[in-house]
Amino acid sequence: MLDHEATGAWTWDIDRSDMMEIMAFLSEMEKRTWSEIRRDMAGGNRRRGEKHKFIPLASLCKEAQTRLAEIELDDQDQLFRFRLGNLKRLWGVILPDDHMFYLLWWDEHHNVCPSADR
Repeated sequence: MLDHEATGAWTWDIDRSDMMEIMAFLSEMEKRTWSEIRRDMAGGNRRRGEKHKFIPLASLCKEAQTRLAEIELDDQDQLFRFRLGNLKRLWGVILPDDHMFYLLWWDEHHNVCPSADR
């Protein structure tokens, strides 16, 4: 499902250090259960919330929704988002039948679903 033809705000045209960061992160995640991953929290006392979570498609920017239609993934209700720090995000699909994460996009600047306060 990797959208290797994505362009614009999120793309796979990345440097070696970003690729190494992604690979190291995914390597660590594959050692954990989904329950452990979903218990990770982010933010301070004021904005504490799930670090890695499902995001409804309706919450994504219009460009992301359009791209999902182009690659015929707009039939999903939600995408799963891994947070790799302040802005960096990995987006993908978790199919209910196999509970596997299928990587879709690298969103280095938090553009797929920007926060309201950005």
